[in-house]
Amino acid sequence: MQIKNAIRKKLIIGVFMGCLVPYFFGGIYLKSYIEKWLYNNSIEHTNQTLTQVNELVDKALIKDIDKAVSVLASLEQIETSKNAINNYTKFDLETFKYMPLEAEETIESYFKILKDAHEIINFIFLGTENGDYMEFPKFSPSKPYDPRIRPWYMGTIDKNDVVLSEPYKTNVSEELVICFSKRVIHKGKAIGVVGITVNLEELTRNVNSIQIGKSGYILVMNPNQKFIVSPRHPEWILKTPNELNIDAFKNFEMNNSTIFEAVIDGSDKVINVVTSPVSGWHMLSVVDKDEILSKAKEITNILISIYLMTLLIMFAIIYRISRRITDPILGIASVINRMADYDFDFYDNSHIESYSKQKDEIGIIATALSEMHENLIELMNQVNTIDDEIKTVNIENNTKIQLNLSEQNPFMRITTSMNTLLDKVYVYLEKLKASHTDILEKNQLLTSSEEELMAQLEEIDHQREYINFLAFHDPLTNLPNRRKFVEILDQRIQSKQSGAIILLDLDNFKGINDTLGHIFGDRVLEAIAKRLEKFVDPKICVSRFGGDEFLILIECESDFHELDQQVRLIRHLFDEKLDIDDNLIEINFSMGISLFPKDSIDVNQLIMNADLAMYAVKNIGKNGYKYFSVSMMDHQIEKSKIELIIRDAIENDGFMMVYQPQIEVNSGYIASYEALLRLRTLEYSPAEFIKIAEENGSIVKIGRIVTEKVIKQMALWKQSGLSLRPVSINFSANQLQDKTYAQYLHALLEQYDISAHFIEIEITENIFLENKEASLVFLKQLKKMGVKIAIDDFGTGYSSLNYLTFLPVDKVKLDRSLNIKFLEMENIGIMDSLILLVHSLGLTVTAEGIETLDQVKRLKVGKCDFIQGFYFSKPVEAQEVPRIHMNRYTGEGGSLKGEN
Repeated sequence: MQIKNAIRKKLIIGVFMGCLVPYFFGGIYLKSYIEKWLYNNSIEHTNQTLTQVNELVDKALIKDIDKAVSVLASLEQIETSKNAINNYTKFDLETFKYMPLEAEETIESYFKILKDAHEIINFIFLGTENGDYMEFPKFSPSKPYDPRIRPWYMGTIDKNDVVLSEPYKTNVSEELVICFSKRVIHKGKAIGVVGITVNLEELTRNVNSIQIGKSGYILVMNPNQKFIVSPRHPEWILKTPNELNIDAFKNFEMNNSTIFEAVIDGSDKVINVVTSPVSGWHMLSVVDKDEILSKAKEITNILISIYLMTLLIMFAIIYRISRRITDPILGIASVINRMADYDFDFYDNSHIESYSKQKDEIGIIATALSEMHENLIELMNQVNTIDDEIKTVNIENNTKIQLNLSEQNPFMRITTSMNTLLDKVYVYLEKLKASHTDILEKNQLLTSSEEELMAQLEEIDHQREYINFLAFHDPLTNLPNRRKFVEILDQRIQSKQSGAIILLDLDNFKGINDTLGHIFGDRVLEAIAKRLEKFVDPKICVSRFGGDEFLILIECESDFHELDQQVRLIRHLFDEKLDIDDNLIEINFSMGISLFPKDSIDVNQLIMNADLAMYAVKNIGKNGYKYFSVSMMDHQIEKSKIELIIRDAIENDGFMMVYQPQIEVNSGYIASYEALLRLRTLEYSPAEFIKIAEENGSIVKIGRIVTEKVIKQMALWKQSGLSLRPVSINFSANQLQDKTYAQYLHALLEQYDISAHFIEIEITENIFLENKEASLVFLKQLKKMGVKIAIDDFGTGYSSLNYLTFLPVDKVKLDRSLNIKFLEMENIGIMDSLILLVHSLGLTVTAEGIETLDQVKRLKVGKCDFIQGFYFSKPVEAQEVPRIHMNRYTGEGGSLKGEN
């Protein structure tokens, strides 16, 4: 029986094993690779999430408050606060009377501004070396209080940097807080400690809301491994793993990017650790290991199912084909073996008869065998020959074997049948070869699928490398981004090197974007980056800070001469204009420079210092550079105070309008008014707060407030029976950002039933420097409505008579400085010629800032149309306008006065 089934077994086992072995090892390798890749990918994604949370906490909490404490410690009022604030070391509730000193009130105002700007601040405090103490909100002790024996004072007074306390819960509200404190230095001596206490409840809520996958969450620990945030176990807060006896966190070092596995709450967890380089806080992600591996298990089960199904189908096909091929052959072989042994007495005719009934080659063979009783010797020899050939048959060999008997042999007639049988056998062999080829093709198909999967995995690796590149580089210019720059600068500071950082900001980039488009603007940034790259060497790093700003790091000793040379080299890089699509672009920029370690060793403080220096350049005319100085910090504090006042005025109706009349020279009557903006508190002049409003963008809201106040007041005058005169409204170039201002103005005029020809918009010439085309479109919209246009401050800045030839304006207002200059000349012909030239263009002329009778007389001789100035009237409030509205101003006895 073993011999009978040998061909079948060999055929099945050989073909099946040839497919099974590569399937088996390939499947094991693929399963292992996918599991490892999915596990690492999940860990990397979790690490990125933790890094982002860490950076958010550092920026929104640690760095902001750290910087705020440093600024407070550097204020002159705080440095000199010793003996200038109240002392509670001998406090007696019955006899003590709180009497704030002037210095204490000043410091308290700074504390209030800072607390109002940061909602997370609980309170701010200051203690001095002689026991003086104050805090905001107001300190109300019930017993003597000496700050010098407090842990926050003793732990900070001998340290240079900002000290971050252990988190703790307040006694009254039990809120989770931390304290930032820094010692105050005056004339090289520590005189006290200033600090800020910050509420961590908002941080806890934000971190608790972050979920990693389906089961993951984030823990936050301080450098001493006390839990600050614990979503699943609030009872862990302010305790260490050792105190809680948590085995999962024992016996491991809390290093950055540490990954380990542990059992928490009865299940295996994968824990990833990211440590803040700023605060030393540890961010820990906790994710179920089964969740990470679930996708791998799912893919593995699919692969196993596919493999098993494929193998079963393959086995069934191979087995079926082998049976159909080998069953008849084995049956005939059995008969032939008996005949070879001359076993004709036991000849099994039942098999031969069943085979002879078949309508194929087997039937022919069976018929031939039934006729082989004659000529035994020759028959047996031929049968043996055929048997040998069949046993040694090679399916890859196309050679055919033929049976040949002598012509005298009585079995001669069997020759044709036997040869036909051999032909049919070869046909079966061809079918077998075809089946074998089909199996090989299917195996090749599976191999190709595996190769495609490997190629996709390789592509994913390439994409990951590109993502890592983008994490540290700007995608537009390929320069290092801010994150990479901060990393490099921090390394230089840690290695005790010295140098400078330069913040470079383009002066005219907005105009380029508005006139030539943002795509063209991107090409300009690329061209600038290529020129700056020429400046790079091992001691110089250039990065894109964002928008139209670049950061440059230069290593150098404390040698201003060497640094000035480097700055001049940067400026010389752009002496030649950029040529982009045949457009020659002139590049001007302002640069702020901050030195390390002289100015600071804090990365963010250095960048902020450079930013302050850069804006100082902007404020004096742009296209230059300045080194950071402490006075710039005072300017920034004052600017922040004004910004707060502006915001409060916008929200609480803190603005008011005054009106200055413009007198018609020939008639002496008031021809129109100019509406001027004031703060109700009169704390700052328009020259101080308007510029800041333009810088921070609030001028757009202010512009709308002014417009509504003026038109609403005109409606009130109209209702009271006062005959209206035109009122001019000043319009800043920055208000062009208000794309719907014209529609807003039109709606107000309709709402209050005021004709558009009573409104005059005053613009300055620099409105055309930003975006000439947009400005023209805007002015034409106003003219179409019937609004008049006046050029204000003519004679300053970029004054050009060329503008007057194409601008849709009605009036030119000569600036006070121009009037004083020309009217004081012996020969005032220049003023007369200027007025005559403006008249020739069909425009009227108003002279501003006129304060003397002699100036009035000269302007009248020069045929000036209107005069505005203190000589006639200072700006008056709206209720005063009816009193002067119908006055006629005439000259009597060398003076002018109003006549009703």
